[in-house]
Amino acid sequence: MKNVICIFLFFLLLSASAQTSTDAILLEKELLEVLGVSKSKVTELTAFEKESRKAYGIFAKKNRESKDWKYLKKDFSAAKEKQIIAILGKDTYVKWRSYIQRKKLEKEQASLEIEIQKYKRTDAKQPYEPVWGSLKQHEIPKWAEDAKFGVYAHWGMYSQMGAWDYKKRNWGNYYITAYKGVYNTNPKQEQRQMFEEKYGKIAEGNGYKDLAKDFKAEKWDPVYWAELLQKSGAKYAGICAVHHDGFCMWDSEYTDFCAGKLGPKRDLYGELITEIRKRGMKTIASFHHGRTYKHYQGLIKKLKKDPLYKNVDLLDSKNDNYYWFTGSQERFTKNRLDLTLEFLDKYAPDVLWFDGGGGAYDTEKILARHFNNALKNDTEVSVHNKGNFGTNFGVYSYENGYARPSYVDWPWEDDTPSSVGWCDWQWDKNIQYKTARHVIVRLADLVARNGGLLLSINPKSDGTLDQGQIDLLLGVGDWLGKYGEAIYGTHPWKIIGEGHLENLFYTQKNSESGRDSRAIQPDTSIFDATDIRYTTKDNMLYAIVLGVPQGTSLTIETLHKNQSISDKNKIESVELLGNGIRKFKRDSKGLHIQLPKNMPDANAVVFKISISGTLEVRVNEGKNSIVPMKT
Repeated sequence: MKNVICIFLFFLLLSASAQTSTDAILLEKELLEVLGVSKSKVTELTAFEKESRKAYGIFAKKNRESKDWKYLKKDFSAAKEKQIIAILGKDTYVKWRSYIQRKKLEKEQASLEIEIQKYKRTDAKQPYEPVWGSLKQHEIPKWAEDAKFGVYAHWGMYSQMGAWDYKKRNWGNYYITAYKGVYNTNPKQEQRQMFEEKYGKIAEGNGYKDLAKDFKAEKWDPVYWAELLQKSGAKYAGICAVHHDGFCMWDSEYTDFCAGKLGPKRDLYGELITEIRKRGMKTIASFHHGRTYKHYQGLIKKLKKDPLYKNVDLLDSKNDNYYWFTGSQERFTKNRLDLTLEFLDKYAPDVLWFDGGGGAYDTEKILARHFNNALKNDTEVSVHNKGNFGTNFGVYSYENGYARPSYVDWPWEDDTPSSVGWCDWQWDKNIQYKTARHVIVRLADLVARNGGLLLSINPKSDGTLDQGQIDLLLGVGDWLGKYGEAIYGTHPWKIIGEGHLENLFYTQKNSESGRDSRAIQPDTSIFDATDIRYTTKDNMLYAIVLGVPQGTSLTIETLHKNQSISDKNKIESVELLGNGIRKFKRDSKGLHIQLPKNMPDANAVVFKISISGTLEVRVNEGKNSIVPMKT
């Protein structure tokens, strides 16, 4: 969608009135000269854009109120993009899209450099200002680059809906944003029907807050959770502090719509991180309330149109103590800021992660407080950047690997659920879990590409975990306990590996609509013993085999004798971790390693290769033009 928007804005410039603006002329000239597009093609594109804008107006007027509007709009954009590709040709289109994004980033960076000079920090203890020129000077701490693996949880009052008898399978955020269904003006919408059967009519003042009262977390044991998280091998852990629904998982002084005052009446986040910190782990808090205002405003707008819903609790100011996100945008911005600053001051998480909200709703003030609290507490903190904050800031966060390049020369991580379903972030009674192998080989693949993995778990509303979830965490932890030295604190080698390396994207299909999900990666089902991933630490090269090699020997072709490994290009020894030193031979066809009869692991094995001389490694330069998409 982001690319479509870029295209749309670009064509708006090209087809501006009289085609005489400086920007339009410049862009047309660059399109012709830099990419070699003929003048006739530019004319054709301009004419097409004018027609498509006209068609979109008619299309939107007809379909905007449809329940499938989001998908219809996506289909329209895809059809439009397909036509543009037909006019330009695929190769030119890809170059053009990259060119436009690069020019945009260059313009933003030039402006930012001026602001950075204005707010130049000359002292490490100098407080950060709530402006990007100051915030962008914050550096990612070494521990955040070294951690590689973290675990958090999508757990909240929305977890209750996983036990409902849905007819419609989860897709997108259908289950986790059930409030959209609860307040749907169609009385036959299934989420609204199930809610009203249990809590009463929304037209009579029953609402989402009543669902929160039943979120008890009655079987939750933070000590058990922390022990399990530690056993998983995670180096940092936590939970969603607040999701799109606005329910806060701590005891807040600013709203009654929180776990401390409604439902469990416990400080869920505070209790958990106390136990996590006892075990020497770093903490993370994810905030998803950057989308809360728009979500509820869309519902409120529709409810206000129908007098039948005049008594809906969202519209009643008597509920303002619960619904801190209703009313004006100014009220939302103030409340969001107060809540988040309160949280930072109380809990001081090591990692702050925003799903939405970059550059809006006073987010700069929140980041400044996060960094300044670290200065005050003499700690090092990090931020995960889901495309909210531009380039070269924080640890990049890619949701399910969406739109991620094969290699990113900046610290990054993939964020993925424990479920098999790409969008099953919350628990539901039909959930299927990934296997430990799936997560292990995925982690190894990501680390070899300079990344890491943030795994989301799926707890039940009562605070317990399915056995499949427990087995997954323990399985990953068992592997990391044996082979963690090839993951934690490592750096990528100059070669990612061998085997399946590129085009690892795949989609999942909605069985009801037939629609495909967005393209996500990597498809771990294709990884086997032919796949090898490299990591480095000090002067050691680790070769992680994403399967169990068979036979009496393994040949690693990329390590042939003509491949320069170090300034001396010499291998001193090869150790199979969990087994011992192995005999090897290196020739023009590869590195041949003698294998034992019994391999030490059934998921993935690691060879520790000692190098003579200085090992060649990659350096983070931050030159990737593609930052995470705001999914």
